Amino acid sequence: MPNERYDQDILDEAMRNAFAILTGKFTFEGLMDIRDELPLPFNIEDEDPDYDVLIEYFIETEEYEKCAELVKLKNESV
Repeated sequence: MPNERYDQDILDEAMRNAFAILTGKFTFEGLMDIRDELPLPFNIEDEDPDYDVLIEYFIETEEYEKCAELVKLKNESV
């Protein structure tokens, strides 16, 4: 099932890109400077990013530190 693996890799990259941008570790422009393509799970420039999608993803990958950062950002944006 090579296509499924490829899709999973793209999803993982998209989630990690969104996390990096939302947490201020990278800017959108900064990531574009080092990558040819920049997959994202949603429009990163939305006024209300979908933190829950990212939190759920990082729960599944058992990256709870990322979840904590996202929950903090989500609570600050309310």
